[in-house]
Amino acid sequence: MLPVLWPVVVMYVVTYALAGMAIGATTAWVVSRMTKGRRPGLVKDALLGSFGYVSGIISCALMPWPENTVVEQLSGGGSVATTMSRYQHPQRLAVALAILFPLLLELYKWKKHKSAPLT
Repeated sequence: MLPVLWPVVVMYVVTYALAGMAIGATTAWVVSRMTKGRRPGLVKDALLGSFGYVSGIISCALMPWPENTVVEQLSGGGSVATTMSRYQHPQRLAVALAILFPLLLELYKWKKHKSAPLT
């Protein structure tokens, strides 16, 4: 296994954080349009999206998962076996969390505003 240099790791984490920010801000904007709410706090929602994306990637890397072995038969008669002990698709979870966190915040703000007494 090749060691990964720390500048490369930092570059990927920053890229994932920016992707999460874009997903979070877009989610907040869409939800605020659907609920006809006031302007969303895009900075807060972008930070929540960033946190969701990065935490999803890191939690998949650190969380144990039941081993999954896939054996593929080659045309020459050989076979290749691959065993994974981590979740194989961390981006799916990361995108789901980057959408879910800002969505929940915007729905909470909408419900809070909707239930506020009129004065």
